[in-house]
Amino acid sequence: MKKKLVSATQLKVKKETKPRSFDGFIGSVDTLIAAFSILGIDYDPSNPNIAYDKLLIKQKDIIYDNNMVFITINPEKETQLARQTAYDLMASLTTDSLNSFKSSEGVTMSQIQIAINLAKGVFSIRIIPLKASPSSTSDDTTLETIAETEINAIRHNSVSEQQFSGRAGNFFKYITYLNGQTGYAPNEIRLTIISLMAYYESLSPLNIAAEAAIFATNIARKKRNLSFFENTTGARFLFTQAKRYVASKFGVRSAEYKAIKSLPFPNLILRKNRTPETMY
Repeated sequence: MKKKLVSATQLKVKKETKPRSFDGFIGSVDTLIAAFSILGIDYDPSNPNIAYDKLLIKQKDIIYDNNMVFITINPEKETQLARQTAYDLMASLTTDSLNSFKSSEGVTMSQIQIAINLAKGVFSIRIIPLKASPSSTSDDTTLETIAETEINAIRHNSVSEQQFSGRAGNFFKYITYLNGQTGYAPNEIRLTIISLMAYYESLSPLNIAAEAAIFATNIARKKRNLSFFENTTGARFLFTQAKRYVASKFGVRSAEYKAIKSLPFPNLILRKNRTPETMY
């Protein structure tokens, strides 16, 4: 028997109609439920799990679980944006206060080196001792060159993957050290210890709010994934079983089955190692 050829146009149409989102999946469910409502008493499976009233409940469940994800996503984005905006100030506060400390009266090279290393911790840069020891550096030009190199390393280090709480903790260690140095007394209000500490204390509530929102979204996503794709009770499994029941009762060549045959229920979750039980 020759294999039926499929044109490029047909493949394109098939690809475009396959749902690639949870909303598209729900659209297939809605169409299937509508078909079963037309069948009426002719849809009478022996399996109670795919009875029409049970499928109606499942339809409502997946719609609710899908909506809950979108309800939690917006607060998550807002809290993460607020946290990121606040943390974006940390770079300028650290580098500016560090430069202010370097220009303070009576500051020594050893004190500057300690401050630089603590500033590196704010950006999670590995602390590497300077090749020239403080005692061997005698002129301001050399100090300025070394300091500029360190500051550039801090400014250009990517902090996108750093833990927010860890960065805040390192910032606290940095400003605590500055607080212990009598020479650090900037005229700029935003660089005073009081202002730096107030900024640090403002980060904790933002971290808590952001992490709580992320947690809520993750829980909603896990619940949705189970509702859609759990091996024996998920929508994908149940509605696929319902399609098979129609095929068994009316036949694969029947008009009843052909009307729903093309309705896809893909697994929208990527699984690298799928067990045989999930291959339905």
